[in-house]
Amino acid sequence: MSRALEAYLSQVGSGFKGLTRRRRLTLLRELEAHLRDEAEARGIDSEAGMSAMLSEKEHPTLLAEELSAGEGQDANHRGSTALAAGMIIGLATGAHMWFEGWRWYISLAFAAAQGLAVGTGYFWVRRHWLRLNPWARTAVAVLITSLLSIPLGFTTHHGFKPTRLLYGAYTGFLLERHSQERPFWQTLLEPVLFTAFMFILEAGFLGRVRFQWWKVPLELSFNATLLLSVMGALKLKRLLAERWVLTPQEQG
Repeated sequence: MSRALEAYLSQVGSGFKGLTRRRRLTLLRELEAHLRDEAEARGIDSEAGMSAMLSEKEHPTLLAEELSAGEGQDANHRGSTALAAGMIIGLATGAHMWFEGWRWYISLAFAAAQGLAVGTGYFWVRRHWLRLNPWARTAVAVLITSLLSIPLGFTTHHGFKPTRLLYGAYTGFLLERHSQERPFWQTLLEPVLFTAFMFILEAGFLGRVRFQWWKVPLELSFNATLLLSVMGALKLKRLLAERWVLTPQEQG
């Protein structure tokens, strides 16, 4: 963790009044996640930049008093933001399946599982691994979203389909990787490579589907839609974080 951020959080923590130890730790995690979101949105990656950003904030003692007085608002804001961002992913993927000709209830189930379980779930728990390095964060995100995507396995006509979980893992990969700066060419390759991987797995190794060229554009367009929905969800999340955190606090 940034030394400046660690010192700031330590000062805030020492100023809490009338809160249990567990609630103090929760509030500090929420505040740390907000500040890291802000640093990401601003492109801050240096100690000096973090120090400059924190200097714009309220004095830690005053901030601690405000958080103690309205300590439920911060968690509510993050929950609402996670829900809104997750809904973007769910609506986009569900609508795409419906336009492809899937039954409405399958499309709706996929939208709910992908948007709420995977998307919202990811945004809600991400604060727990923010201290890891970028590749470790990506690995944890893929693991967690794979588990969160278990409901996706049931969004089929015939029982549980474990390969559905790969869409959840792919979503987690996209969410974490696109939370960081990356070259545009990598973005273009992501849906292409994942589409190729799914066809190799389903048609080649598992032999569950017969490979047909006309299905490639459909699968590729779905994976591209998923990518665009992830980018839109992250954009919305950052916008909401800016409205909540980025605006400098009024000075007394």
